[in-house]
Amino acid sequence: MNIDLSGKVALVTGASRGIGRETGILLAKAGASVVINYVRNAEKAEGVKNEIINDGGEAEIFQADVSVPEDVKSLFDFIRDKYKRLDILVNNAGIIKDNLLMSMKLSEWDRVIDTTLKGAFLCTQQASEMMMAGRSGKIINVSSVGAIRGGRGQTNYASAKGGIMSFTKACAVELAPKGIQANAVLPGMIVTDMSTRVRKRAGDKILERIPAERFGEPRDIAQLIVFLASDQADYITGQAISVDGGMSIS
Repeated sequence: MNIDLSGKVALVTGASRGIGRETGILLAKAGASVVINYVRNAEKAEGVKNEIINDGGEAEIFQADVSVPEDVKSLFDFIRDKYKRLDILVNNAGIIKDNLLMSMKLSEWDRVIDTTLKGAFLCTQQASEMMMAGRSGKIINVSSVGAIRGGRGQTNYASAKGGIMSFTKACAVELAPKGIQANAVLPGMIVTDMSTRVRKRAGDKILERIPAERFGEPRDIAQLIVFLASDQADYITGQAISVDGGMSIS
C-alpha cells in the first residue's frame, strides 16, 4: 500500500522519543511536513528533526507543555504562521506516575490526567478549528490497552487513557460532518523508555499474556497511525484499534 502525504502538515505531540518519534519519522517518509512537539528534551527533538531532514523530509520542532493552554496556543500560532494549515494531529503526549490507589498523591493523578487527557482536548480544539476551514483532517489519539484492561497502580493512567477513547468517539461524531476523522490507537506493551521499568519488573509475566510472544516496537504503532492519517482511511472514524499482539483478548 502506497501512502502519499505530500503537501500535508502534521503535528505530533510528545515526539522526541518512543512512539511519537517513530510516528514523526514515518509521517515525514510519507511526504508530510512534521512539527515535532516536545516539552523538555530539546536535544532529542533536534535529533528527530535532523533525522527527518537528512532523509529528505521537512520538520520543525516546538517546545510546549500540552497541558498548559498558553503553550498550546503558542504552538498552534506557530503552525498557522509557518504553514497556514494543519492536516494531521497525533495526540501522543503522555506520562506515567504509577502508584497504588491508596498511596496516590493528588499531584500524581492531576499530572497524568492533565498531560494525556487535557492536553489532547486543548490540541484537538485548536486543530479542529484549523481543519474545519478546509473541511478535511485526521486526528489520531494514542490511548492504551490499559484503558480496557486495568493495571495495578495505574488508576490515573487507565482513567486518562480511557478518557482518550471516549473523547475520540465524541469528537468523531461532532467532526465527521466537517470532513474530519478521529480515531484512537491502543498500544500494548511497547519497547520504549516509558515502559522500561514495567518490563524489568514484570516483563516475563506480561510476555506470557501476549499471544504474539513478543513486545511491540514503536514502528508497529506508527505504521497504523500513518495509515489512519491518509486518505485511504477516510471512512474510518470513532474507532479504538488495539495494537498489542493479542494481549487485550488473551
